[in-house]
Amino acid sequence: MPTVFSPIAVPLALGLGLGRRTVSARLIGAGMVASVLPDLDVLAMRLGVPYADAFGHRGATHSVVFAFMLGGLALAFASQLRASRLAAFAFVAVSAASHGLLDMLTNGGLGIALW
Repeated sequence: MPTVFSPIAVPLALGLGLGRRTVSARLIGAGMVASVLPDLDVLAMRLGVPYADAFGHRGATHSVVFAFMLGGLALAFASQLRASRLAAFAFVAVSAASHGLLDMLTNGGLGIALW
């Protein structure tokens, strides 16, 4: 990703494409947050976690498992997100997973711990 803000393009595009009847503004906001959360792993490097570690940069937070965990969190708050449980889970999980998938298109780093 060129910047930490680039991943928000995916939930914004999905939200616009699916329309307000399917995706509420709150759900789009949650998707935007979920799409940038994987890069919080850079804080681990400041705590001494090596880059190549499973919890280093582009590690566990870039995985599909992490995306599903965020989706599960959204499922728990579906009513606050003004969405169905399925829509909340799917939208947030896809938004989070898109970060790792987009990072795979770059040539920086040691790769992505997608699985």
